Amino acid sequence: MSNRTVAAALALAIALPSCSPSGDAQAQAQARKAPDFDGGVGWFNTDKPLKIADLKGKIVLLDFWTFCCINCMHVIPDLQRLERKYAKELVVVGVHSAKFDNEKDSDSIRQAILRYDIEHPVVNDAEFKIWNKFGARSWPFFVLIDPDGNIIGTASGEGQYETFVRSIDEQIKKFEGKLNRTELKFGSERAKVKPGALSFPGKILATADRLYIADTKHHRILVTDHAGKVVHVVGGPEEGRKDGDFGTARFDEPQGLALQDSTLYVCDRQNHLIREIDFSAKAVRANAIASSQELRSASPLIEDLVNDGRLAVIAAVYDLVTGVVTFVEP
Repeated sequence: MSNRTVAAALALAIALPSCSPSGDAQAQAQARKAPDFDGGVGWFNTDKPLKIADLKGKIVLLDFWTFCCINCMHVIPDLQRLERKYAKELVVVGVHSAKFDNEKDSDSIRQAILRYDIEHPVVNDAEFKIWNKFGARSWPFFVLIDPDGNIIGTASGEGQYETFVRSIDEQIKKFEGKLNRTELKFGSERAKVKPGALSFPGKILATADRLYIADTKHHRILVTDHAGKVVHVVGGPEEGRKDGDFGTARFDEPQGLALQDSTLYVCDRQNHLIREIDFSAKAVRANAIASSQELRSASPLIEDLVNDGRLAVIAAVYDLVTGVVTFVEP
């Protein structure tokens, strides 16, 4: 085992003392009633402020996060997987405790919720009142609460999915017969927003007569003239992973763009693919350097980017003639 692997293993063990199987007895012995969520300055994805009593019979996972924290962004897909897996047993509540003053703004938090497809309730803990009551220590920080309203474990950092699965499965078994398996409906920020022509566009590339736009959250590429008239729509509106003509092709949060002759190269961010849009054939296909594994084996630098979780923000193939690949973080 390398020194790097040993260090990572130790960090995980330190970060998860109470949610790991070996720490379960200690967590139960130290269980205490969860305090309420009062102290927030605003709520999102819910029609009213939540109270612990509203969630009785549910397993509750609190996610203390802030939208400038890349680690907090990395755990969002895991939280979404948990919400899908335990749709009837689990409620995730986000507690946004801002690291910097500009992150305390409720409108900015709302935009982050929309951009990252966060659908669970979120409270703006701008004054750190909820953070302090629950003893959060870092971003992201998690608190697991049982159906009786007791805090049964905490965790911090990334890579928690399997740990949460084990802990939630244990609680489901323990509270069988007492769980509230009715899916709770709270509200949605997205339902309040009027759709626009673009949704969080990630990149734009300009030529003498065209604009190529990565319309990221609409999962498509738009090509317009300089007056804004749409010439081509490629992909969208729903996410996917499919080659084909412009109408059937699908992307998942396209970002970086590079143009060579009649081919536009696209970083298909969430699919971890580089895609080619061939305007002469009006077709989309995967590039020869198509997958995360192929990129991983290309060089030690790329392997580090993959291992560090930064592959999702590569920009595009920069120069296919020389074989140079440029990686750009937004």
